[in-house]
Amino acid sequence: MVGVVGTSARAAVHSLARAGFRAWAVDLFADRDLKRTVADCAVCPHDRYPDAIPTLAAQFPPGPVLYTGGLENHPHIVAELARTRELWGNPLEVLARVRDPFALASALTAAGLATPKLVPTGESCPPDGRWLRKPLRSGGGLGIRFAQSGDAPSPHHYFQEFIPGTPMSAIFVDGALLGVTEQLIGEPWLHAPAFAYCGNIGPVTVDTQVANTITRLGQMLAAEMGLRGTWGLDFVLVGSVSFSLEVNPRYTAAVEVLEYAGGRAEPTPPSPLPEGKGEQRQPNPLPPFPKKEGGTEPNIQTTASQAPVLSPSPFRGGAGEGLQTRIIGKAIYYALHAITFPPRGPWDADLAGAFDPWRVPAFADIPEPGSAIETGWPVLTLFVTGTAHAEVRERLQSRAAELDRLFAEHSP
Repeated sequence: MVGVVGTSARAAVHSLARAGFRAWAVDLFADRDLKRTVADCAVCPHDRYPDAIPTLAAQFPPGPVLYTGGLENHPHIVAELARTRELWGNPLEVLARVRDPFALASALTAAGLATPKLVPTGESCPPDGRWLRKPLRSGGGLGIRFAQSGDAPSPHHYFQEFIPGTPMSAIFVDGALLGVTEQLIGEPWLHAPAFAYCGNIGPVTVDTQVANTITRLGQMLAAEMGLRGTWGLDFVLVGSVSFSLEVNPRYTAAVEVLEYAGGRAEPTPPSPLPEGKGEQRQPNPLPPFPKKEGGTEPNIQTTASQAPVLSPSPFRGGAGEGLQTRIIGKAIYYALHAITFPPRGPWDADLAGAFDPWRVPAFADIPEPGSAIETGWPVLTLFVTGTAHAEVRERLQSRAAELDRLFAEHSP
């Protein structure tokens, strides 16, 4: 049994289910669709997050633990977990390297790869250009804002050049490219705060130049930074140039989008032994990928230089529909106003019947009835499927508008 800990555990628990693993979880929400799929779970109080996580995790049976979004910014928690459990994720020394924006930018620049400029530590925001003020412990885009000329330096923030373009995410397993998605960032139709992560659409087919660059990036970062297991890279695409923004050195929210689209699970291999417990070792092979019945392997194209590009995977439609291309849309709906979560709604169908980890839900991360959700907080997650990017985005927007009307009736 594998433990999952972090801000939200549901997506990783469902990924593990697709790979054939049972799980327990500790997160901030204990949403209804998480509780119906885990052996057990515990809620970490917001005012004790993340310091209470190791103590809460100690109540569960021995076995490996996988950490999700946010905990890479709290390496002391990762280290404490690794003292007593096998860590399915990148260890402390890797986090220190990849979460240092200056070390990452230096490595990328040395390799001839595009990355936004950074203002040197201790210097104010320059008067020329557009700059972002980003927390050093960033997560989900929270706390990011446009910087003003002359903004004073802070020991907890840094200034990064703003690159206008399409926000994207690449997912890797060790150093191998798994796939690329478009990120939804600060979308007004989801009522998301500026720069906040609010979903993915994918897979996205990128051109050969971008594929070569992203593939090289993954190989270089895995080799030089020690990244392994499942991890993500956020970048901005400007034409055929990809500007790398930051590394998410753990399971990311985009993984399930690629899994649903490709019809195969991506297991997370065991990481090196915890600190102080011996030399690092290579992971033991896990069982073969379980594949959804009737599904297909991801369609990997290769260029002359063997750079893989993950195209949307073909899947079988209903009777008479033939072979189609499947694109998955995932969107986090944020509260436009304070909400008391209703006792019933269109999400009920996703809570009924036996759990099938391969069925794409209409709704996920479903709160308990009566939950008080404040303005600007995430409410729940939407999923749609389609055969074209624009179609998927339109369906997500339509679903969000339906929720606007529904939640208008449930203000406290």
